[in-house]
Amino acid sequence: MNYSKLTQIGVVILLVLQISILTGCEQYKELTNDPPKITNFTVPPEVAYGETVEFRVRVFDSEDDALTYSWDVSHGAFIGEAGPTVQWKAPELPNNEENAPPTTVTVDVAVRDGGDEEIRQTAEIMVFSKPYKIAQSMSGVYILVSKEVLGEPVAEGGNMRLTPTTFTREFQKIVDGEVQGLSQFISGSYKLVEPFDERRGTIHWYANAESVPSASTYTWDGRLLVLFWPDDATRYVYSLISKDSEDLPLNEDGAGINPDPANTRGVPVVGGDVAPEPANPGGKPIAITDATFNAKVLGAKLPFVLEFRADWCPFCKQMKPIVEVVASENRNTLIIGRLDIDNNPLTTKEYKVDGIPVYIVFRNGKEATRFAGAMPKGVFVEKVLNALK
Repeated sequence: MNYSKLTQIGVVILLVLQISILTGCEQYKELTNDPPKITNFTVPPEVAYGETVEFRVRVFDSEDDALTYSWDVSHGAFIGEAGPTVQWKAPELPNNEENAPPTTVTVDVAVRDGGDEEIRQTAEIMVFSKPYKIAQSMSGVYILVSKEVLGEPVAEGGNMRLTPTTFTREFQKIVDGEVQGLSQFISGSYKLVEPFDERRGTIHWYANAESVPSASTYTWDGRLLVLFWPDDATRYVYSLISKDSEDLPLNEDGAGINPDPANTRGVPVVGGDVAPEPANPGGKPIAITDATFNAKVLGAKLPFVLEFRADWCPFCKQMKPIVEVVASENRNTLIIGRLDIDNNPLTTKEYKVDGIPVYIVFRNGKEATRFAGAMPKGVFVEKVLNALK
């Protein structure tokens, strides 16, 4: 073999080795290339319709590769170039309806490095209408506490049901402490008018589909809703009794509302007689123990409803707001107490209480009746009424 041929063979071998080394390096690099990691993904949890906000993503890549960003969104539109930050405009109000319900928007970002390794992350945004959001927080069933015209109290009972877009108001005239005639109802839609917030503002009421609204101001503290109509200087004070606007008020059976004529509050009561002073001024269920049972329950001058309960009982938790409302509304005619069965075994054993919640009605120190379980407010009051007949 001559020298020239040996040289050619050597060159071929060197080229093969070089190609093998380079190919191996690329394969090694590809095999050892770690995907990027998202260290921070900033998306606002809620945005108003039509608002423009910024999304941000922070990424760590161990190889310090060049990164590409891909954004996707289920509603709305991106503004400008997409990178680690991007501007996004929320969708506009559907059909320009100010009271449009909220909608959920899904945001997705994908980050790819030079080795085609990809990482993704998804988030959700609640897009809301301010009028709907505040109206939703105010929704529920209310009892009329008082009415004033030109600063003078008016004897009137009633209730109001609010949804985020509609209302129903019931009124009953009160004469000498007695309900007069059938209830009168007003229903329709309403709209919050700028400027307004969670505490105060103006409401336009469109009763019975009328095109011209009546206007009132409102103040709201989470429980009491005060409405004032400046045109006739009429003020209504309502108290929230249920956040579920589908719940019916106490007088759902058509029995009417028996007000307290001394203060014209129009609050439903269980009994027909009204004591001159509240037996339980706080209007709250009182705690009963084995030590206080005889004095507070058996020695009570008014009918006493004793609830046997426990903090771990789900049905007791379900009944808690109902019991508290009934105690407040009927503080002139009866007393409601609560006894924890775990901490007061003597009374629990004496009255053979096995399951909870159990309600025992005492009159003149003796058990008149008992009933058990979770139930609607109207059923609860009816059972108490039957025991007091």
